[in-house]
Amino acid sequence: MNRVKNELIVISGASTGIGAATARELASRGYHVLAGVRRDEDADAIRDERIEPVILDITVGEHIEALAARVADDPRQRPLRAVINNAGIEINAPVEVLPLDTWREQFEVNLFGHIAVIQALLPALRQSKGRVVNISSVGAEVALPIYGAYAGSKAALESASDALRREVAAQGIQVVIVQSGGVKTPMADRSGPLSLELAERMKPEHADLYGDLISSTVQFQASFLQRAITAEKAARKIAKITTTKRPRARYGLGPDAAFTLPLNRLMPTRLMDRVVSR
Repeated sequence: MNRVKNELIVISGASTGIGAATARELASRGYHVLAGVRRDEDADAIRDERIEPVILDITVGEHIEALAARVADDPRQRPLRAVINNAGIEINAPVEVLPLDTWREQFEVNLFGHIAVIQALLPALRQSKGRVVNISSVGAEVALPIYGAYAGSKAALESASDALRREVAAQGIQVVIVQSGGVKTPMADRSGPLSLELAERMKPEHADLYGDLISSTVQFQASFLQRAITAEKAARKIAKITTTKRPRARYGLGPDAAFTLPLNRLMPTRLMDRVVSR
């Protein structure tokens, strides 16, 4: 067990998966983690000596205000070392088929919610010269078919992160993007079945156009996730990124990110289209 650090770290989406594993990893390294969860039962599950659950739906302004007040009024006056924006949802269907309300829902959580958290906590990060760590996806650069809304929200988060990094660098705040590849999480496990449920409700003409594509993409992802890294392994990498002295602007996470991202940056777009389609 590492010695206790006199610093706070905030992480959203800490009920399960990468968020919960990262909260535990950082707590084991001595940090006091404010772990954002949405339900009381999730809070009870993750509460520990150095993990303090906070009710946090990042689309609810009152929750974000309460979090900012908790950080500002910390009884031990601990500085805010980092904010890890990890909360997210993934609902996949073809661009033509996915309802606009579902597009908006994904952008509310995967983009606007994180921006709201950042805006609320930047004063504390400015004071501590802390760090923003935004959990993105390989899909922000390499969007699979039917992943348009999820990938689009992550690409928007990355563009906002780039702008933010350049805006606050002179203030001593660091901004880091983590482009996650496949990780075994409950969200990933739900993604495929949810896509198939949406496909069952498609109009007949859409089923003719996209049914086989959805089925093959879901099968590919299910097969791929069997070889994906665990949430615990991802958490160790994220914890290192969060606490290293001089982080890079971007990190890939997982072996598929290490392969896919460089390939996408080198390969002509049309050729990459054929590779992804296969």
